Amino acid sequence: MKINLILLGIFISFVAFSYSGLFEHPTELLGGTELNGAGCVCHTVERDTTVKVWIEGPDTLMVGQTAIYHMYLAGGPAQAGGYNVAGRFGNMVLTDSLSFWDYRTPNELTQAFPLVFPSTNDTIYWEFGYTASDSSTTDTLYSCGLSIVYDGIPDSLDRWNFGPKFPITIIQNVIPVELVSFSAEPIGNSVLLKWTTSTETNNSGFQIERSVSSKQLTESNWETIGFVPGSGTTTQTKFYSFTDNQFHTLTLTHNLNHTVRYRIKQIDFDGNYNFSNEIEVSIDLPVDFYLEQNFPNPFNPITTIRFKLDKESRISMKIFDLPGNEIATIIEQYCKAGEHAVEINSIDLNLKSGVYIYQLNAENYSVSKKMILLK
Repeated sequence: MKINLILLGIFISFVAFSYSGLFEHPTELLGGTELNGAGCVCHTVERDTTVKVWIEGPDTLMVGQTAIYHMYLAGGPAQAGGYNVAGRFGNMVLTDSLSFWDYRTPNELTQAFPLVFPSTNDTIYWEFGYTASDSSTTDTLYSCGLSIVYDGIPDSLDRWNFGPKFPITIIQNVIPVELVSFSAEPIGNSVLLKWTTSTETNNSGFQIERSVSSKQLTESNWETIGFVPGSGTTTQTKFYSFTDNQFHTLTLTHNLNHTVRYRIKQIDFDGNYNFSNEIEVSIDLPVDFYLEQNFPNPFNPITTIRFKLDKESRISMKIFDLPGNEIATIIEQYCKAGEHAVEINSIDLNLKSGVYIYQLNAENYSVSKKMILLK
């Protein structure tokens, strides 16, 4: 019994020494990162570069903004692990349930108890927060990870390594999203939109909007056709693109010059938004290729669709519902040049009452129109 008590006392002494940084000593003697210490030297004085340590999280913050980061650890004995993270100017923020034991100083955190690896091949991580200070335009996060043999005895079997320094740009004043370019390029039956930003602040993303008009039609309402996530807050140049391939949802009139307009609605995380300038793309439907409106329309149960080809072509005619789901293929074959007609029977296609879109594709041409089935 006496021997067991002695062994227990030795074990507790080792554990207390291992986590002596939790008690009041000069900070420069407690720190484990390159900012304020020499690593986990109570285990071994030499770092081991086979132990992998790194931080992931936002690289740009506004003054006073708090963001969530993760410090990862892999390699070494990988039975359990410990960590230290520190920031030079900002404050570290605790995010877990053991926060009372994790706190060390305003700019440094350390673990209170080892985190167990599920297996030696796994990667573990700790979550922490960081609040940007107003004392500098840049800051750096420092990290140190300890991979241990989980026997409660600090010794040379345990291995540690510093993580790469993680720089953070601190924005002193709010910088809006600066859109430096916005362009549209027709490519076949699609339009490729491209835009570039030089800076972004609190940017949730970009809502893509489209409007179609012609010389004989008034401008239609703007419709949303897509969304591209933004980059949050950054001072780096970002490149974005979006392809509009939803022309089968448009109802275009034969032999008219149609203008398709695009704009971007940039939306902040707090719901505020701004519109970009509008850009235009022209769509010309050739005289010798056209698709007529079905007749009768509305119909029940039979209607006729007429179209004209300027040359022999392999064509397809399909029916879609309003969300764009394909319902049926009416024609898929080679057709001679000239006028053609195709009859549609809603009973044969098992169509329900509603609005449908029929689309004719022939080589480089694609035209769509709406039809209404009333029962």
